[in-house]
Amino acid sequence: MGFRGLVLIVGVIVFMAVGHRAAASAPGCGQAPVEALLGAPAPPGPSKFYIVPNDTVTPFYQWENNNGYCGEVSLMSAGLSNGQWISQYNTRMVCGGFFGPETNGSGPSLLQAGNAPRRWHASFNAQLLVESPSQGLSGPYDYDWAARCAANAGLSLVQYPSNTGYLAPNSGLAGYKDFMSWVKAQTIAGHQTVIGVLINGMAGGIDPQYDHIVTVIKIGTNHSPADANYYPDDVLYLEDHGAFTLRLTAGGVWKYAANPGIPPGAGGDVKGCTPYIYRYRFDAFVRTRAQENAKGAPVYAVVMPDAGKTIRTITGNTAATGDGRVPINGPHDVAFAITGPIDPQGETLPVSLVIMGTSSLVKGKWVANPADENSVPPAMYNYENPEIGFDAPVCDYGACATNTQPDAMKMMFEATVHGLTPGVAYNLYEYDFPEQTGALTGTAAALAIPTGDFNAQSGAASYVRPFVATGASYTFGPIVRSSREIVLFRAVRADGP
Repeated sequence: MGFRGLVLIVGVIVFMAVGHRAAASAPGCGQAPVEALLGAPAPPGPSKFYIVPNDTVTPFYQWENNNGYCGEVSLMSAGLSNGQWISQYNTRMVCGGFFGPETNGSGPSLLQAGNAPRRWHASFNAQLLVESPSQGLSGPYDYDWAARCAANAGLSLVQYPSNTGYLAPNSGLAGYKDFMSWVKAQTIAGHQTVIGVLINGMAGGIDPQYDHIVTVIKIGTNHSPADANYYPDDVLYLEDHGAFTLRLTAGGVWKYAANPGIPPGAGGDVKGCTPYIYRYRFDAFVRTRAQENAKGAPVYAVVMPDAGKTIRTITGNTAATGDGRVPINGPHDVAFAITGPIDPQGETLPVSLVIMGTSSLVKGKWVANPADENSVPPAMYNYENPEIGFDAPVCDYGACATNTQPDAMKMMFEATVHGLTPGVAYNLYEYDFPEQTGALTGTAAALAIPTGDFNAQSGAASYVRPFVATGASYTFGPIVRSSREIVLFRAVRADGP
């Protein structure tokens, strides 16, 4: 999800953050200067082993308006790792949120910023959130929740059982360890894992349960990489979708900056920097809301769960307009993982999708967008320009709400099928859908893509590309599409059902 409040640091409104180390364009860019501005400790050093998802998670720069698109981008990133492109705008539409107390019923679409986009905070019930309405961790009204969003987008999701815990109740330090063990187990399984985190109170974090939604890049460990147990010296690497951006002052010091459509530091911009990747030791990553608000706290933390406490949260749609607080039992830790496409018969082969380049229309001409190489791995072309709403600083950090989709980009993709057997024939199916209007709500907003018997339902595909594997992988491209289009790939054996 996006931030639940405006962030004001050193007189500059800010939203979210990331860092590992700067690559080509902005030497010195990364997590360390962001933490230093908050007086927080430097990030930990390297580990002996690293646990990574089946497909490398590439950073993606989110839009900040309409209360932020961190939940949408977290799902989008998992989608790219599973062979599909759905923009931030269309991801929010595909979620199928609607206005009113019903859940999965009917009603006017929430569109992008709530039923009436007059105030930015009306978008609380339109943004993608981790928890489900039935968990007791949010308000009573419908909103865009991860399980329905993923299902509507054709992705299989498993959720951390916040109310009961994984192997132990999610309460206290034992509950936090249980949560991190679940996150570690999902990463060992190769899944794209997404968690809710607190943001340092000096940077605008306000919610008692979580402020921001981020993606797990990898886990560093000095123990067996097959061991899902909690170890204090394990290190979580998270990708925060470029929430914190920096600008180099004349004195050579990094300071907070706004979030324009093109990530600061992209291309030849050596004065700007967009950190993406943060890393924290497990034993230093848990804090209460009060501790995360204290001076010297790190940029991000997971909340210390407390099942015996009552908090007032704005997590979820807590009022008919999306603006309100509700008392709940907690706080609890929240997370979900994407295990692959919905495929109960196990027919599909893994497919990943890479954005090779994009162009935006500027004064009637298509202009190539620059690559963002500020992180490892680099975000490259993983951002949407122009952004929704007005560019920073006019409508930065969710200060404006709009239902108007920005102009489309031209996009070039490559699709790669993995896990092939040489000499075997396969079919690569492409399913294309137009931009979403928001007319459909609930599960009716689901994309009409097969979830089984793919060869028998070949007529549902926009394109079928037969091929015989010559190696363990097969890459097809370039594929040129509009950013407003929805493009999904599925690959199966040609002799399958």
